[in-house]
Amino acid sequence: MHGNSLTSNCPSNECGGVKIDYPFWLSSDATAYQYCGYPGFNLTCSDDRNTIFNLPGESFYVKNISYSNYTLTIVDVEVSSQTCPQARQNVTIQTLPLSYDSTLDLNLSFYYNCSGLGTGVLPIPCLSSGGNESYVFVVGTEPVGSDFDNWYNFCEEKVVVTVMESEINDQSTNNLILGFEEAVKDGFVLHWRWAAWCGACEASEGRCGYSIVDEDYLCFCSDESARINAICKGMPINSTPVEKRS
Repeated sequence: MHGNSLTSNCPSNECGGVKIDYPFWLSSDATAYQYCGYPGFNLTCSDDRNTIFNLPGESFYVKNISYSNYTLTIVDVEVSSQTCPQARQNVTIQTLPLSYDSTLDLNLSFYYNCSGLGTGVLPIPCLSSGGNESYVFVVGTEPVGSDFDNWYNFCEEKVVVTVMESEINDQSTNNLILGFEEAVKDGFVLHWRWAAWCGACEASEGRCGYSIVDEDYLCFCSDESARINAICKGMPINSTPVEKRS
C-alpha cells in the first residue's frame, strides 16, 4: 500500500521479532525521532536482540506491539529472570499518552516485610524471612477492617503491580501465592491514545508520523507530501500540507 517514498521516510524496523513502527521508533534512528515517532516512545534494541522500553526509573522488555489493537505488552526487566520476583513496579507514565487496559489488566497489591499484623492470611513463603512476612491480594480484596488498612504501621512497603488478568486463573489469596510469579513475569498491557487518527491516516493510504517541530501528527502520503494532522484523501479544508521532503 505504501510507496517507496513512504518507506524511506518512515521505515519499519524489527528487533527480536518485535515490529517497530509508528508511534514507536528506535533510539539509534535520528530521522525517526524527527518525523516518525512520538517523543518518549523510543525503543532500544539490545545486543541480545531484546526490545527495551524505558519509563522513568524502570526498564521493560517489549513482548508484543499490536498495531491493530494499539496495545503494548511489556514486562519489568528486573523481575523477568527472578525465581521469586519482588516486583517494585508502581509504573510512572507521567505525561506519555499511555493508559492501562481495563479489560485486560488486573492490579495486585504487595505488602512487603510486614511484622505484627496478627492476621490469618497466608504469607508468600519465598518472600518471607527473618520473622517478616509479605502478602499479595487483588487490589481491593484485602480483609475488611484488618491491619492492612494501616499497613504502614506494620510493613516496609506497599507496591501495586499490574498484570494481565488472563494470567490469574483464581483470584483467591491462596492461589495468588502460587500464581503471582508467572503473572508478574508475563507483564501487562498499555494502550496509546491517538488510535483513531492514525488509523484514518493509514486508511487514506498514508503512513503515520510526528513532527517535533510542529508538535503535531503527520500523515505521509504517496505524492511524497506530509500533511499536518490530516489524512491523504479527503483532506479537511483547515489542514495544512507541508513541503515535500527529499
